[in-house]
Amino acid sequence: MRTAHTDILKEENQRSVSNMKIFSMLWKYMKKYYVILIFSFSFLFLSTVVDLTIPTVMRYVIDNVINSTYKFKIENNEFISSPEGDYILKNIENKYYMTKGNEKIPVSNEFVNKIKEKSLNDITIYSLIIVSLFFGQLLFNYGQVIFSNLLGQKVIYDIRDELYTHILSVPLDFFTKNPTGKITTRTVNDTQNLSQFFTDVLTSLTKDVAIIVGVIIVMFKMNIKLSTYVILMFPLIMISTWIFGVLDKKIYSKTRTRISATNSFLAENISGANVTKAFNQEDRKRKEFYDLSHKLYKSRMQQIILNGLFRPFMNVMYYITISLLFWFGSKLFKQNIVSFGILVAFTSYIDMFFRPLFDIAEKYDILQNAFASAEKIFRLKELEQEDFGRGKYKEIKMGSIKFKNVSFAYEKENYILKNISFKIKEKDNIAIVGETGSGKTTIIKLINGLYRPQMGNIYIDEKDLNDYDLHALRRQIAVVPQDVFLFTGTILDNIRMFDDSVSEKEVIEAAKQVHAHEMIEKFPDKYYTKILERGSTLSAGERQLIALARAVVFKSKIIILDEATANIDVETEYLIQKAMENLIGKVTILSIAHRLSTIKTSRKILVVHKGKVVEEGSHNELMNKRGIYYDLYRLQYSNT
Repeated sequence: MRTAHTDILKEENQRSVSNMKIFSMLWKYMKKYYVILIFSFSFLFLSTVVDLTIPTVMRYVIDNVINSTYKFKIENNEFISSPEGDYILKNIENKYYMTKGNEKIPVSNEFVNKIKEKSLNDITIYSLIIVSLFFGQLLFNYGQVIFSNLLGQKVIYDIRDELYTHILSVPLDFFTKNPTGKITTRTVNDTQNLSQFFTDVLTSLTKDVAIIVGVIIVMFKMNIKLSTYVILMFPLIMISTWIFGVLDKKIYSKTRTRISATNSFLAENISGANVTKAFNQEDRKRKEFYDLSHKLYKSRMQQIILNGLFRPFMNVMYYITISLLFWFGSKLFKQNIVSFGILVAFTSYIDMFFRPLFDIAEKYDILQNAFASAEKIFRLKELEQEDFGRGKYKEIKMGSIKFKNVSFAYEKENYILKNISFKIKEKDNIAIVGETGSGKTTIIKLINGLYRPQMGNIYIDEKDLNDYDLHALRRQIAVVPQDVFLFTGTILDNIRMFDDSVSEKEVIEAAKQVHAHEMIEKFPDKYYTKILERGSTLSAGERQLIALARAVVFKSKIIILDEATANIDVETEYLIQKAMENLIGKVTILSIAHRLSTIKTSRKILVVHKGKVVEEGSHNELMNKRGIYYDLYRLQYSNT
């Protein structure tokens, strides 16, 4: 189901999709890289096995190497009452004896040296094993980190690429109704937040669960009785962790909402600082910001208090569990039910059990942040797209335009154009004039296929506009707006729109046709002059000439000037007028004009008033009618 593009960024902090649903959406991207996923989880499994193995090996070393016992056959001897049983090797007055009770059997130095040599060999072997396990742990952790990050970057690359491609294909209405900053945030910040799910949560959370389960299994396998005593606190720990998660999610959602409100307030009021100062509203705005900031402060403090309670609480649970281990373990040790090595191993396993829980606050916040960003990304990907490439017509041959009973509204029934009809012949030179808000620019957007009328039809070359391929249509219709947008790059790049199939020779020829060549040649680097974003280093007139050259180089069949000469100097206006004279009779020219003196030479002028064409004719014909056009002209030039 597609989402309406008018409200996609509203209520953005209200989670409406479950974590499992979001994970299933992410899985569609992850499963493409199943080989990387297998490697990542294989390294994770090996790392977990090594983590669980190290305490077991340490236990064996303590019980069987450090506190070593050896079996020897003792021949029956009249001086030994009981040859069978356990003897302890003791050093008494610099001589070694095997003792049991009151009995002492002297042993040779050679025998003692053999025992020491065997103990030393065992310690060396197990020390190497433990060192190897630590190196293996390092290697497996490294592999797991590399492959999990590789998986994350590939998935994020795919999502970011699809998201940007999708954004470019949505209707223009989306961009007019949603702030640029928020759209940029979706593409950059939210995808970056989502990447943390792969790098900091996915594998580490999986490993944490595996460690917790593995610790319980190994402890029970090692000693059931001691494990039963130790896990008495585990249910309370797990319930406390769940309660913390519920509370943290609630506070986190509230905090995100207040951060968004604060950011929106700052963005709006910094941009409108001149208005705030002009109307002396600093105190009121300061109070509004204080209220927002104080609410954010309270949410942050709630998070700090919750996290501040959780970690000490977990510390208390940890030390209680360790105390239970020592209390019951010492009793079982005295009863020879557990060994000293088992007690040491259990201490390590309890530490391993609690370690993930200490980090759960941070990981839970990362998870919530990542999934909140993922939800917003996927909502954006559900936007309805324009119907590119579905039309059967790909070429404008003549350039005629016809509106037939067209009505259009941006919002519901608030119609900007009302049952409007007119016709422009191929290669004609037509102007449209009218008051601000009369619908002039809307007509241009409809011709370019940026919007579709709610009623009526638009025809290009007597073919319904809906039957055209949108990509092909827009490539053959050039719009020169009042504020020309130029991209970061060279003048050459901006004229040919970074299309290398257009040669430099063609660009120069197009620039000459519109009288832009002389202007470009004055720059030190000529056509290779660097342009900053939006063409900020060029004047409005220079940008207009480049836009005209762009229209010519792509051999546009229809050229639309949207108040292109409204804010330029007289010299540049003259050059543009000369350029348009060169194009008259070669392409269809449609001029939206505010300064009526610039369209006096148009063959026909359409006067739009309140969404309707109320007058049409040449300049002289309209002046003779003494209607709306006459009034507009008289108002502009009443002092001349």
